[in-house]
Amino acid sequence: MRSVPLALSALALALTAACSGEEAPPAEDVVPDAQKAMTAVESVYFELSVDGDVEGLAVKAADGTVTAEGQAEGTGTITALGMDLEVDYVIVGQDAYVKGLTGDYQQIPVGDDMLPYDPTILLDPDFGIAPLLGAVESAEPLESESVAGFDAYKYEIVFEPAAFAQFLPAAGDWNTGTVWFDEETLRVVKAEFAQGDATVTLLLSDYNETVTIEAP
Repeated sequence: MRSVPLALSALALALTAACSGEEAPPAEDVVPDAQKAMTAVESVYFELSVDGDVEGLAVKAADGTVTAEGQAEGTGTITALGMDLEVDYVIVGQDAYVKGLTGDYQQIPVGDDMLPYDPTILLDPDFGIAPLLGAVESAEPLESESVAGFDAYKYEIVFEPAAFAQFLPAAGDWNTGTVWFDEETLRVVKAEFAQGDATVTLLLSDYNETVTIEAP
């Protein structure tokens, strides 16, 4: 899909946005501009939820703010030591800090059992959402829907497996998902991936808010 020329600009798409219930425009008219829109994102608030057991993803839920500079701050529910634990986390570059129900923040490596999911991947220039949208094998338009108050184009997308494996550390064939793009900005507002009885859902909002994240 990388080589498909744009038929409509983001502005034209915004002016001719489909109403909820109408089929989204052809993917080649939307996904390349969506990739550009996500490349320009400086910060975003995310909510990640995992329903069911996902091998390789030892997190039940997470939320927080991520910046394009590799910073993140929020909360999560992880599976560690044979139980579900609620944690607060801060990530600043290669340094990560986690605090459980008691005690102060502890510095740990990113990828430690106490921080099995690195949310800074979302805006990573090499492996995040923007480059993932440049690694689309196929995309089928579905009926547009409203997501969190935003009219959104909806697509079923098959991503290149190798690129997707860098984005979501889950074992198995998770590279097919449903993605919703805000009709006005073409930024991603929701993505959902399912395999068997398990589902991973990602919600994105509050784009480009001014945030300050510092080591605790």
